[in-house]
Amino acid sequence: MRTHRHWFTTLGFATFLLVGVSALPARAEEKSEKAEFDIVPYLWGAGLDGTIGIGRLPAQGVEASFSDLVSDLHFAAMGTFAVRKGNWGAIIDAIYIDLHDTVPTPDETVFGEAKVALGEQLYSGLVTYRIYDAHKTTIDFGWGGRYYRIDTDLELTSGAAQGRSASANVNWWDWLAGMRVVGHPSKRWSLLFYADLGGGGSQLTWEGIAGADFAFNKTVSMAFGYRYLAIDYEENKLLYNVAMAGPYLGLGFHF
Repeated sequence: MRTHRHWFTTLGFATFLLVGVSALPARAEEKSEKAEFDIVPYLWGAGLDGTIGIGRLPAQGVEASFSDLVSDLHFAAMGTFAVRKGNWGAIIDAIYIDLHDTVPTPDETVFGEAKVALGEQLYSGLVTYRIYDAHKTTIDFGWGGRYYRIDTDLELTSGAAQGRSASANVNWWDWLAGMRVVGHPSKRWSLLFYADLGGGGSQLTWEGIAGADFAFNKTVSMAFGYRYLAIDYEENKLLYNVAMAGPYLGLGFHF
């Protein structure tokens, strides 16, 4: 039987999908002064482990796999756009998540069950500069920011307070600095290693990615790998100190 702990797990699931894999484009590249573009829709199948607290409700430990969480997903859209010309580049990541669920409340006699809708948005932007390009290896340094927004709508569907509803939102900015190393062992295969560190709105956020890219041709490629992301945020009546980890899979289009 699900308890109020599931409230926090649902929020955590929304946020684990929230943060984009901004380092995904890792296709083997040829040196060129022409502008090059990549579009990569993707999915990150992460699990969740950490602590979440909302308002006056006591903080709860949460631990769930991707298969445990996916049933709450109503709609999701995510993708990365990248451009590079010479040594300079930019990466933009936009994600929208919509989750719906009906869950028991901590006091079912008074509040009964609640219909919960969570809308999640994240917009990331990085400016990158290539500091090394030799021996089939490239190294890029990037800096920029991430904007997080969480919208919550709650309606009580049973109990003594049936019909009552409430809405709230939380948003914050984090600065971000990262480094990406890509090896090109062949024209079709690329290997990716990425790490970043940030903060500002949150106390600390950091991530690490190890992956590969296979080019079917000059236009289409497949990206896959493993990603670990940690976020420590405690403001606006929200405690969110979690780590997310799992495989990702994306389809890239280059032009």
